[in-house]
Amino acid sequence: MNNIKNVVLDLGGVILNLNVANTINEFKRLGIRNLIGNTGHDYTHSVFYNFEIGKISEIDFINELKSMSNINPSAEDITRAWNSMILDIPKTNIDLLLNLKNTHRIFLLSNTNSIHYKKFIPMADRKCSVPFNELFDEVYYSHEIGLRKPDKEIFNFLLQENGLNPKETLFIDDSIDNIKMAKEVGLKVSHFSKGSLEKNISKNENII
Repeated sequence: MNNIKNVVLDLGGVILNLNVANTINEFKRLGIRNLIGNTGHDYTHSVFYNFEIGKISEIDFINELKSMSNINPSAEDITRAWNSMILDIPKTNIDLLLNLKNTHRIFLLSNTNSIHYKKFIPMADRKCSVPFNELFDEVYYSHEIGLRKPDKEIFNFLLQENGLNPKETLFIDDSIDNIKMAKEVGLKVSHFSKGSLEKNISKNENII
């Protein structure tokens, strides 16, 4: 990390543990099928992408999913199923971020949505000595800024907004598509595929 001054981290699957299969199974139980890819990084319906960039409201999102089912699930059922992929944030990840902030500028860059945000933020805040978002120099949630990974615009926005040199900036994500685009923009990248976040950063095994 000698040449790295800035670290940009994904949230789900990197800092926050996910189990996408939970949501896939819960949606099936509600009569909603074949909408989320098994990796959790791709969808087969535009409603998910529109929701991630704040283009549609929570009500529109829920109603669209309800219309795909023949068993008329409630809004609460949809919300519960959608949030069931969210697990926990290991305390070791919180400690790592606190330590990393002493030596680097750190940023959060997440594809998410308002329903998931309302679920994970209270949980994350309870794990931290400060509000979760304050662990970072800046946080960027796709539904708030109207941009999502792997679009090139979101990486350029992050770099320009904070005056970052891409050659001094490490991007960590579990989606290979996001990694490829970040590398194309000029960032140093590390594909988070297994192991702990601490190991991924400290040993630099996957930095390319």
